[in-house]
Amino acid sequence: MPFTSLGLSPTLLKAIRDEGFPTPTPIQKTAIPAVIHGKDVLGIAKTGSGKTAGYVLPILHKLQAASDTQYREPTVLVLVPTRELADQVQQVFQTFIPSLSERVTSLAVYGGASINPQMQAIGKANIVIATPGRLLELLEKNAVRLSSISTLVLDEADKMLNLGFKEEVDRILTLLPERRQNLLFSATLSDDLGLIQQVLLHDPL
Repeated sequence: MPFTSLGLSPTLLKAIRDEGFPTPTPIQKTAIPAVIHGKDVLGIAKTGSGKTAGYVLPILHKLQAASDTQYREPTVLVLVPTRELADQVQQVFQTFIPSLSERVTSLAVYGGASINPQMQAIGKANIVIATPGRLLELLEKNAVRLSSISTLVLDEADKMLNLGFKEEVDRILTLLPERRQNLLFSATLSDDLGLIQQVLLHDPL
C-alpha cells in the first residue's frame, strides 16, 4: 500500500517523496486514515516503527485542510515524557511543515531550558509538544490556554505513566475541551495504559 492511498494532501505526499520515505509502515497504514477521519486511536508499536510520522502527517493534513489556520491558541497538544522525545517530535513536524501552503507552527516546551522564550512563543503555536511539568508551569503563568485543543496526543504513554506523570497528565486533561480527538501511542500495552485508554479514548481504532 503506497502513501498515495492514505488520503494525504498532494503537498504532504510530495514532501514524503522528497524525504525518501518508501512505503508506509504498518502503524502508519492504519493510523493515518483513522486520524484523518477524526477517530480516536490506540497505537501500539515498537520504537523505530514510524509512530511519530503516523500522527504528525494526518495532523498536518487536517490543519492544512481547515478553512482558517491562523488560530490564536494552540489546537494540537502532544504530551511526551522527556525533552529528548519532545525534540524528536518537533523535528518530524518541522520536516513537513515547510511543505504546507498554510502557515502552521509547532513548538516544543520542556524543563531544563529557559521558560521565558517558551512563554513568549507558546501562544502563537498551532501545535505544542510538551512535557507535562513544563506545560503546567506555563499554564500557571497564564502563558497559554488549552481551550481550543481539538487533538490530544500522548506519545510514549507507557513511559509517561512509568515515570509517574499520571497526576500531572490528569490535571492537564481537566483543562482540555471535552470534545476532542485523542491519540494514544505506546511501545507496550500495560495495565496502567489500559486504565488511561478507558478514560481517554472513545470507540478507538
